[in-house]
Amino acid sequence: MPYSVLLFDYDGTLCDTRQAIYHSLRQVFRLHHAPVPTAAALDAIVTLGLPMLDTLHALHPAGPAADVAHWVAEYRAIYDAEGEPLAQPFPGAPEVLAELQARGHGLAVVSNKSLHTLHKSLARLDLARYVSLVVGEGSLPGSSLPLKPSPAFFLEAVQPHFAPTPAAHMLMVGDTPSDLLFARNAGLPSCWAAYGFGDAATCRALGPQHEISDLREVLGVG
Repeated sequence: MPYSVLLFDYDGTLCDTRQAIYHSLRQVFRLHHAPVPTAAALDAIVTLGLPMLDTLHALHPAGPAADVAHWVAEYRAIYDAEGEPLAQPFPGAPEVLAELQARGHGLAVVSNKSLHTLHKSLARLDLARYVSLVVGEGSLPGSSLPLKPSPAFFLEAVQPHFAPTPAAHMLMVGDTPSDLLFARNAGLPSCWAAYGFGDAATCRALGPQHEISDLREVLGVG
């Protein structure tokens, strides 16, 4: 494998969080007595990998912008308390991370999720011990970094942590357009996790260097 550092998205790449996300979204809509999104609407929106504010705007376009913005914190609280326990690692996740760590690769999780929830979930699933860096919303106290697909997470957190490794020797593994565009914007090679949430045509059109249909296949990438 030519990559010395692998960056993994969380939702739909390391862990199957579909039911956790759906439950939490439905609950926040119920909390505000708003029409609960249909299963088809949830299926469609999760393929995009959007930040939560954009997701809420898309699912409730008639809602006042200020109200929907306020829902983000409520969604995160519901997810943390009720949704997170529904998340489960994809088959082979612990073994893949353990093997990559044993081979000497640097490992990180880079997600638009809140940093608190990422740490909580990785600890519960016993995955935290394999990664040296976790990046999410709130990673830099006092600074509100733009979320993926902006390259800010890479420039402000990932690159300094793994210096002096060049971007060409790092691989972003993710399942949605947000992940693949993040990689492109940061100058990183990418690997599309086809088993995750992203739409095949959209993701392939973004030209990832690699494609895997099972998380365990990442061990043979390159």
